[in-house]
Amino acid sequence: MAVGRGRKATLASVAAQANVSKITASRAFSQPDKVHPETLRRIRETAAELGYVVNAAARNLRAKSSRTIGIVNPDMANPFFGGLTRLMTLEAQKMGYDTLVFDSYESQESEDRIIDKLIGYNVDAIILSVISNDHLYQPSYLKRLETLNIPVVLIDRELDNRHCSGVYIDNLDCGLQAGRWLLEQKAQRVVVVSGPENSNVARDRVTGLQAALQGKVASFEVLYADFFMDVAWQETSRWLANNRAPDFFVGCNNQISLGIIKACIEHRLPLMQDVSLFSIDEVSHAEIYGFHFPCVSHDLQEIAWQALNLAIRRIADPEIKPGKVVVRGKLVA
Repeated sequence: MAVGRGRKATLASVAAQANVSKITASRAFSQPDKVHPETLRRIRETAAELGYVVNAAARNLRAKSSRTIGIVNPDMANPFFGGLTRLMTLEAQKMGYDTLVFDSYESQESEDRIIDKLIGYNVDAIILSVISNDHLYQPSYLKRLETLNIPVVLIDRELDNRHCSGVYIDNLDCGLQAGRWLLEQKAQRVVVVSGPENSNVARDRVTGLQAALQGKVASFEVLYADFFMDVAWQETSRWLANNRAPDFFVGCNNQISLGIIKACIEHRLPLMQDVSLFSIDEVSHAEIYGFHFPCVSHDLQEIAWQALNLAIRRIADPEIKPGKVVVRGKLVA
């Protein structure tokens, strides 16, 4: 008996149509080697005719391990997070794991919902870049993940939680490298466009710049914006409307740097002529437009490998203590 139009095919309907028991139909998908070849062929053909799709999530719930890792990032449109997610997915495949990838869109509500969904999918571990730059951010789901013994590896944004592993960028060193390079260029007027003042990432990068430049340049000013292009553009544009262009702008991440570029174009300032830009994070595809912006670049392949390694070690041995890896950026001038 065929399944009616619009009704979802089930394992029971496949079994009935193929004239086998539900247990035999289930084995055809989970343990095909234990089903007679002719019976297996009949079941698979029936499933294809009915449009039956194996419910992997339900199977995972019954299994001890799903061999699946959840990846949650706050902004997949950002080349840093998008590129990193792609590399983590490829590394996971090499290690025999599938990935479930979600974008939280910098929304706490979305982040909470995604973590609930991943718990429901019985993932073996979660690699997470949280929506907040606040070191003291403590979402309630972290306690649930600890209770369920699901390992968590934080990326880029560190939290004060001893149960989470983490792979982080040495943000203080980013600022120091940028500042020392600016001194070598004999920069005198420097304006830093930063993320939020309460962000640990922004604070460390600005602190590194201050340590290298304070007292050694004619002027050093910090504009606090956010890690998004439009906010950085608005803040930079407002500043340029009332001030003479500096020798160098410093963008504290790639999206801020794009905002600075947009503001300079808006104010008809030829980049790398009337004003120069140093970026913490590489400005993707700048060379297409004839630009080379000096930057501190981060090895996404290294970050991806370290994150997967931390996750899989804790999956294999839950008694292993959470680990922490700090990755230093490389100056590209």
